[in-house]
Amino acid sequence: MNLQMDRSVGTGYSSRSQISRRVSEDWAARNLFCLACPSAYLSFDPPNTPVRDYSCPVCGAGYQLKSQGRRFGRSVTNSAYGRKLEAIREGRVPHYVFLQYDSSDWSVTNLFVVPSHFITLAVIEQRPPLSEQARRRGWIGSKILLRELPTEGQVSVVDRRVVRTTVQVRSDWQRFDFLAADARAGGGWGAEILTCVRRLQRDTGESEFTLQDFYARFTDELSLRHPENNNVEAKIRQQLQVLRDGNVLEFLDRGRYRVIG
Repeated sequence: MNLQMDRSVGTGYSSRSQISRRVSEDWAARNLFCLACPSAYLSFDPPNTPVRDYSCPVCGAGYQLKSQGRRFGRSVTNSAYGRKLEAIREGRVPHYVFLQYDSSDWSVTNLFVVPSHFITLAVIEQRPPLSEQARRRGWIGSKILLRELPTEGQVSVVDRRVVRTTVQVRSDWQRFDFLAADARAGGGWGAEILTCVRRLQRDTGESEFTLQDFYARFTDELSLRHPENNNVEAKIRQQLQVLRDGNVLEFLDRGRYRVIG
């Protein structure tokens, strides 16, 4: 992977944002590889392709690029809120590539990828509607809340100008790929419960918890986020089984769990 971007591909564009977009898209087309399969490259999708910027020619995985000349903060603006929720529920969300570059020398400094199965309702926030004076008045956008993602939800490819090997990157990716493969975890439920487990582990400083601890902490929150689900506690139990089968949790005695991975 060559971290040097080609500034010349931005020639002819008037605004800095257009230049940055063109340069970063060109770099990504020449350097990105598929994390979900052995493909060594991605194909640049035709202009105005909905949702995705690149596709894997082998497995068909879609990727969307977000790039900027500063570190990514706690949230990133994204597409229409309503359509985003529909895409999550229907499993149509692409993988997200977050590229940070240094515009003084046009080089990539950091790059991480968020697998689509980590884009859940818990990490999407509604933005205020556009004003009556705006060209798309009333349009409601969304934010991706990077701060709500567990560590596993950000797979590092370039860290402070150091390129990680494809073996390292794909190993990190595959560790939690079961969240995409297991039908029980669909609609983002598996990753959302994993996020809750990590929050509980972080806040208590303990690797063990009880089912009642989990219910008390997260049932109301999950019920508000999923009003269509009339039995959230049963869904929680199902997803804890998914995490057990994925070697993230160990079941101890009745109603007690230990985080192992």
